[in-house]
Amino acid sequence: MTSTEGGTELGDRAKPRDSREWGRRAFTPARRRTLRAIVEALFSSEEEGKLVAVRPELTDRVVDEMDLLIGAGSPDLRRGFRFLTWLIDWLPVLVIGAFSRASRLPLERRLAFLDALEHARIGLLTTLLIAFKLPLTMIAFETGPELRLTGFDRETTFTRRLPS
Repeated sequence: MTSTEGGTELGDRAKPRDSREWGRRAFTPARRRTLRAIVEALFSSEEEGKLVAVRPELTDRVVDEMDLLIGAGSPDLRRGFRFLTWLIDWLPVLVIGAFSRASRLPLERRLAFLDALEHARIGLLTTLLIAFKLPLTMIAFETGPELRLTGFDRETTFTRRLPS
């Protein structure tokens, strides 16, 4: 047995693994499109009176990290989030009367849909949005220029641990 930088022991046939549970993914490409649509709407901004989607690099990073985060969870958690992602993709039909999935709506309609979910009279719809909004926001603001927007003075919130 040999060891790698991560301190894990490997057999002859094993590959070095990522510290994030071997990079297991939770979402299908269709569900990743739904997450992309949510991220684009959640972090969009208004510039000169026009709605502008978030930078593609941020969207890619947040969706990838969310996929890894949920992928590292239990099988029930992965199945649950896949279902919730499917549900949020098809809810515009009931919530705002749009005959389209959330991932196919234009940015303005997606934002209106998320706003309607957040202010829904049915508390479970608001909870559904919060199930995505909270982890996506935490992921978005944990590194890079978004972290500096919070007033944090380093590039990342991660700290290297020194051996004791």
